[in-house]
Order: sequence, then C-alpha cells, then structure tokens
Amino acid sequence: MKQSNLEELIEKHAVTHRCLQHSGSFIGDAPTGLTSFERYAINLLSIVRPSDLCSFFKIHHLELETIINKPNYITYHLPKKKNGIRAINAPIGRLKNLQKKLNRHLQGVYSSIKPDSAKGFVLHKKGSNLKANIVENALPHVGKKYVLNMDIKDFFTSISDQRIYLIFRAKPFCFDTQIASVLTYLVTTNDCLPQGAPSSPILSNFACLSLDEKLTAFSNQNNWNYTRYADDLTFSSNEPFNPVQIDFIKQLLMQEGFEPNEKKFRVRTFNKKQLVTGLVVNEKVNIDRKMLKKTRAMLYDLRVNGASKAAQNHLKTEYRPSKDDQLIFLQKFNGTINFIGQIRGKEDAIYVKMKSEFSSYFAIVEDERNRYKY
Repeated sequence: MKQSNLEELIEKHAVTHRCLQHSGSFIGDAPTGLTSFERYAINLLSIVRPSDLCSFFKIHHLELETIINKPNYITYHLPKKKNGIRAINAPIGRLKNLQKKLNRHLQGVYSSIKPDSAKGFVLHKKGSNLKANIVENALPHVGKKYVLNMDIKDFFTSISDQRIYLIFRAKPFCFDTQIASVLTYLVTTNDCLPQGAPSSPILSNFACLSLDEKLTAFSNQNNWNYTRYADDLTFSSNEPFNPVQIDFIKQLLMQEGFEPNEKKFRVRTFNKKQLVTGLVVNEKVNIDRKMLKKTRAMLYDLRVNGASKAAQNHLKTEYRPSKDDQLIFLQKFNGTINFIGQIRGKEDAIYVKMKSEFSSYFAIVEDERNRYKY
C-alpha cells in the first residue's frame, strides 16, 4: 500500500488527523496548490468531531439524525446475465446526495493508497491519458498463454456493516467510534453494503486492500500478472496454473472474508478465446465477436423496423414500449456503439460504419438528453 504518500501529504500541510497526532478542528477547505483529489482527501481526514461532520456535509445535526434513523432506499430487481435476479437497494433524496459527496472524498483518499492491481470503480484525475478502466484491466493479460478468471460471490452483500465500521476506525481514516458509526449508518443497509448506492463501489475497494496486497505478492512470486475489477479477479501467466496455486488463491479469498464463485471459475489457454471482463486479450484488447454480431443485428432491426419495434424486440415484451422505454433503448444502444469505438479506436472502420448508421437516431438521443439534463 502507498500509505506513506497520504501521510506525507497530511504532514506537509499540517492538517488535523488523529493518527498523526495533530490538534485543532475541522478546517473546512484544504490549502491551495493541491489537486482536487488531495483536497478531497484532506477535507475528509480532517473530520474530528460530530460538528465537523455536519460542516463537511453542510447539514444540520437533526436532519443528519433523521437520515440515519430512517434511511430512504428503494428496492427493485434486475435479471442477471445468465440465471437469477439481483436485488438493487438504491438510496434516494438527501441520503443519495450525501453518499455522492462522500464517494468523491473517499476517491481522494483511495487515490493515494490505491494498489496498481485495482482497476474498477476508480476515478481518474483530470488530464489523465488513461483509457477506460475495463481496458486497463485487460491490458496486463494480453498475449499470455494462460488466463485464469475468478469471481467473488455476492460481492457487495458479503461486505458487512461491521467491516465498514472497522475500515473507518483504521488507517488512513482513524475516526473515533462516533464518527465511524455515523458514516457506517450512512453507507450501509440490511447489515451490508447496498448494491445501488454511490458510495458502495469505492468502499468495496477499501475492503479489498488487504486482499489485493496479498494476491499481488503471490502473483509476483509466481511471475504472474494480477488485476481486480470489482469482484472479477484475473491472473495470467506463460506457465500453467497448478491445483495447489489455485487452492491457495481460494484460501486467501476466504481468509479475507470473501467466497469464490465456483460457477465463474475458468482457465483459458492461448489457443482458445481468452476474455477479461468481456474483452478479448489473445493478441490485443478487442471486442468479442459475439458483441459485434449482436450490435449489427440491432442496427439492422432499428433501420428496418424503427425504434419502437426494435426496442420491443430488445426488451422481449409483447407490448409496445413507451416513449421513455424507446429512449432508454436508444441511449443504451448509443453507449454500446461508443464503447466499441473506445476499445477499437475512433478511426476503426467497423465503429465508423456503425456510428454512421446510427447517426439519425443519435441526434434524437442527444436532443432528449439535453432536454432532461439537470
């Protein structure tokens, strides 16, 4: 971990922090001359007292108590890619706004201690030339003879509220019991991290700090590459993985409080299609042919039958989709085409052709998006 970077930053600007034995109270705004990530980190780590927390969120303590005692979530279910249903607990109202603000500041702290292996749920600093995180996650595994994919079962719900509380109590936060408890109440529900909350992804990264450190060390010992994108773990090597090594990885996962998902375990050799978070990595990072074929079929459906019928076919419903459903379909489709361009390049012939075919519908999407922008 890069703990020293954060400590040097705090020491340099003489910021209040319990673990470093500084004195004083909440500073409100970090010193000038810092990046936005550094300011976010300092402002969050400077919280000492409950009044500091209220100042940080710009909220009266009575309203904060109400939000904690009566957290406002809506629950809905989404089908998983293959089998099963995923429960989404999404915060609404002021709770969602507080979690969004906390997420930004947690990102600031995490940016100073983030291991190189963590690729998901990470915000990049402005001016960065880095590509999409999903590409970063795939790049280390390009051209390897063996790629091992593993998945953590029930990722968010396996991270308990007690675990989040201990994260806030430990370095680099070192909040007292009261502050740690309030923050834990704000970001958890049903005794765990809710899938659907803005703050859950970054907190899951904090929960995986020890796991990433241990798996990176083990991978280095074996001359492997290791990356983690959320709950997806990927290892690659030019030598075969043996059962003892695989068992050790699973044991490490369980020691860290996670359970491997046996249904999503696979090893792919160089003579078969190797996928890392949906991207092909045999020779270069590329889009799966199945995705390209599906996108072409959707474009044809859209061109021949129009948005209403294409949305109906895509949603697999007997009823004609509403205007809102059609808009959502077009927005997602536009995102898919943009993703293809992001991976293959904006000059790629396949992307250029798809973008051109979609152009008339793209204008509709942009017009609707601007109309409802807030």
